[in-house]
Order: sequence, then structure tokens, then C-alpha cells
Amino acid sequence: MLVVGAAVVLIGFAATSYRARAVRRKALGLLRTVEALRYDISGDLQLLASQREEAGALLAPWRKLWKVARHPLVVATFRWHRRRRRRH
Repeated sequence: MLVVGAAVVLIGFAATSYRARAVRRKALGLLRTVEALRYDISGDLQLLASQREEAGALLAPWRKLWKVARHPLVVATFRWHRRRRRRH
């Protein structure tokens, strides 16, 4: 009985080992693909961050101008000038 049980276990192990190797090979291939994609994504994120910084630097003067243009005294001056032009 012990010999038969051991033979069944060995036959089961032999039958599944081939399939297990194939699954392991596919899993390692998938792992390599995921690592490569992770590397690509990190590079793209770094590029996006640098482009965002560049855009922020290019827009800084326009933000300051927009802030100044919205000041209440500037708005009041333009309204005064517009009313004055309509009178003449």
C-alpha cells in the first residue's frame, strides 16, 4: 500500500511538473513585461512633471498680469475710462 501511494504521488508530481514549469515560464515573462512597462511609466511621469514645471514657468508672467488686471483699482480705472469715452 505504501509503495502504491508513493507511486501515485510521484505520478501526480510528474504530471503536474511539466505544466507547472510552463506556468512558471509564463509568469516570469509576465513579470518581465510588467517591469518594462513600469520603467516606461516612470519615464513618462518624469517627462510629464518636467513639462508641467516648464509650463508653470512660462505661464508665471501671465498669471501675474492677470492678478494685477483683476485688482479693484484697475477695474475701476477701466470702467471710469469707458464711461468717459461714452460721454464724448
